[in-house]
Amino acid sequence: MAEVDNFKVGVLMLNTRFPRLPGDIGNPDSLPCEVIIRRVDAARVDNVVGSEAPEATLQQVLLEAGDELQAQGIDLLVTSCGFLSCMQDALAARYWVPVIASSLVLMPFLRTVYGPAEIGVLTFDSRKLTELHFNGWFDDQICIGGIEHGKELHRVISQDETELDAGLAEQDVLMAVDALRQRQPDMKVVVLECTNLSPYRGRLSGIPGCLCMTL
Repeated sequence: MAEVDNFKVGVLMLNTRFPRLPGDIGNPDSLPCEVIIRRVDAARVDNVVGSEAPEATLQQVLLEAGDELQAQGIDLLVTSCGFLSCMQDALAARYWVPVIASSLVLMPFLRTVYGPAEIGVLTFDSRKLTELHFNGWFDDQICIGGIEHGKELHRVISQDETELDAGLAEQDVLMAVDALRQRQPDMKVVVLECTNLSPYRGRLSGIPGCLCMTL
């Protein structure tokens, strides 16, 4: 993969230890450019991944960490957790560089191209992803599925374990997409809301009729 000269991506990273495979935005080798990772000690899976927005004090810490990244001359700011999509507007208003808090920023485009009944969203935990995270672009016809019933990936992330069986994790993701398609038979596109699902995009894209969108 050819490197993009003089382009810097800043990543607001949760304080996690679990393995981030190539393709995950938290893995510097995932992008063909310089990646600057700012790990935010106060931001963890248990206080970011939830049905409500992170507490105001934590949001302020994240915004200030973004200030530090912008001061380092980044050209794009992203986050390592799609559940921070609820901060998209606050982040975008604060910085002069473009901001992508989550792959859910694609929803306006996808809602224009596809009908809501043709869109599926795969997340880390479908019990916690709510209308709040869609920033006004949610529709009851959009089907949300999660990996919470799998045997490997959800456990490793939620418990912040340091080892991951990539094969078992892939099976979890494939199982979750299959369950999503059974619930949403007209699905033409699946959005991988969780950045930890991006490493499996290639495998999912091989499924007939499954256009895969991710950060």
